[in-house]
Amino acid sequence: MANALDHGYTNRSAIETTYVVRLLVFAFIVVCIFDPADQVFGVKIWLFVAIWVAALIAAFSAPDKMWLPTGLLLCVLLFTTVPLISIVWYYLTSGTEPYAGFALMKGFLLVSVAIVLVMNRVDVLPFFSAALTVLASMTIAIFVSLRLAPELFPILKNIGSETGLVLLSERSYGDDLFFTFINVVTSPLLAISIAYYFDRAMSGTAIRSKLIDATLAAISIIAMLLVGSRNEAAVALLMPFFLWPLYTRRIARNECISIGLLAVLSISFIEKLRVLLNPAELSNNIKLTLLGDYGDIFSNPWTLLFGQGLGAYYQWTTSGRPDFEQTGENFYFNTELTYAELIRYSGLLGAGIIMALLLYPAAHGILATDTRRRALALGFLAYLCMSATNPMLFSSTGMLCFSVLLADTFGASERDPV
Repeated sequence: MANALDHGYTNRSAIETTYVVRLLVFAFIVVCIFDPADQVFGVKIWLFVAIWVAALIAAFSAPDKMWLPTGLLLCVLLFTTVPLISIVWYYLTSGTEPYAGFALMKGFLLVSVAIVLVMNRVDVLPFFSAALTVLASMTIAIFVSLRLAPELFPILKNIGSETGLVLLSERSYGDDLFFTFINVVTSPLLAISIAYYFDRAMSGTAIRSKLIDATLAAISIIAMLLVGSRNEAAVALLMPFFLWPLYTRRIARNECISIGLLAVLSISFIEKLRVLLNPAELSNNIKLTLLGDYGDIFSNPWTLLFGQGLGAYYQWTTSGRPDFEQTGENFYFNTELTYAELIRYSGLLGAGIIMALLLYPAAHGILATDTRRRALALGFLAYLCMSATNPMLFSSTGMLCFSVLLADTFGASERDPV
């Protein structure tokens, strides 16, 4: 009798702790999306620690209820071991200051959240996508407010700068092509909410729910179009074309039709595209200049193979980012060319392992029969493509996105709650 009572108490304790884990994870998602610079609440690290403390308590309370796939554990260990080795390599070969490797390492450690999600059977995609829809709605609200009341620009710009969430500016691409640049720093994540709600709209049965989900997907699409970023505008326009064939019988044929249709439609925008891709444009010019620097860096075979070390500073020809261009700050530890930086940090060997792990959820999703995972795989691939020219992938938001997709790949949504 006593054993039965103890068992019941243990189960209740495990259930309560799992709910605490969920609440902490949800709070962590909100902070990562709406306070990415941790300037408002300053609790990101504390929430991460609290998540792991609660998860370990839940695991010890009911070890028989916990489930941890070996493949997931191996992925997380590899993903965190490569940058650790890179840090050791830096101290063996240089060890000079300033150095940013330990600050960057925090982002890699956040991938361990995937373990917590799977162990506690937490499917965060619905909440993650809902939070992103709120972000999209906020972006649209800012855009409309600036259109209706331009005098709000300096006020909103100041608020955005203080929070680190929104950076407002006027951006010109030449030839009278101007944008109000509403740089919501976490808005590239909207590729995930587009994919999530697009799948729900296409897979649902009730007309009302399908319309609601289609509207939610449209909100994220509109928000990505309004931020003024070329990458995000391209993703917002292209994703529906690549997603709808997934829900047809002849996927390959219809994907080809979509690509052909896109090619025809783009003809009328050829002049605008030429302006946007002009090598003389500030952002494009910076990236092209950086390629010359990387050519010099990778001319050293040892650097090409093993890298300079995570967070190593370098004296760039240019600032590496348009927002640093006016300061003349050329001595910096990263640029917008994320994947070139990954090679500079860890060499071809380490970068190859990291890229293989990043692509694993996308490859797994594309090969799956579940349309949700296929759609999310395309959304994550879109995010990885945007990350190629934006240093956001190894931030807390980028690693949170990877953790959510990695957990979904290993079945966090397929097992019953404790």
